[in-house]
Amino acid sequence: MADWIPYLAVNSAGLTAFAVAWLVARRGPRSAHVAAAAALVLLVAKAVLTWLPVWEASCFPFGWYIYLQSYWSPLIGLTFFGLAIPQLPVAWNRVAVALIAAGVFAFGAQRTWWMVSRPTLGDERVPNAVHHLSQSTGYTCAPCAAAIAVSYVGIQVSERAMADRCLTVADQGTTPFNTYRGLILTLDGSPWRARMAYVAPATLCEAGRIAVIDFPDIRHAITTVGDGRGVTLHDPLMRKPLALTQDDLAERYGGTAILIERR
Repeated sequence: MADWIPYLAVNSAGLTAFAVAWLVARRGPRSAHVAAAAALVLLVAKAVLTWLPVWEASCFPFGWYIYLQSYWSPLIGLTFFGLAIPQLPVAWNRVAVALIAAGVFAFGAQRTWWMVSRPTLGDERVPNAVHHLSQSTGYTCAPCAAAIAVSYVGIQVSERAMADRCLTVADQGTTPFNTYRGLILTLDGSPWRARMAYVAPATLCEAGRIAVIDFPDIRHAITTVGDGRGVTLHDPLMRKPLALTQDDLAERYGGTAILIERR
């Protein structure tokens, strides 16, 4: 039943937004226009944050946000439809828009189904004695990189379990925010936390610094552990870790990192 609670809560929020918007629109066009403008601002803000995951993580540093993060579009869409329907003068137009709203609600329910049930991706292997883990599919680099990172703080998680927590999609991979999400869930209750930030290569090379980063040119997630001069690089496409200088790292690194730090 616990798995259903966030699913029902998030989708109920969509219905609540639709109902509240409907009531606001019935107060008159002025109220509806103000509410629509506010919803439009939220929509644009979310579109911007999608491309700036560090900002999104900073704006919403709350555990519950990992459930709402994938529901913004249906939530705002239902708000717009709730505002529009009472203002339509023709009955069949109201019915048509209501059916579209029902479709948006169904889309949101399907999009958040991961809260209840997820496909099985990857295998049950965990990082080995030198903390390395090779990916078993072409799209599970991020779950493997995340599993490698947490193994350095004494937490063993399989590629399969991390793919589930990171909401990895078959043949598409994992977004940076969902990689961050998987690390938050895995480190919950431990002395460690995940923090997404823009950091320089020199920061990643600090002794003991653990991070999951992206090589954007090939859209590939890897793990780095600083040694004071460079990093030990764990590439899930490789069979073992390798040493990388700070200059070599700077040539490939995109600038965004998920750092594993003490709370």
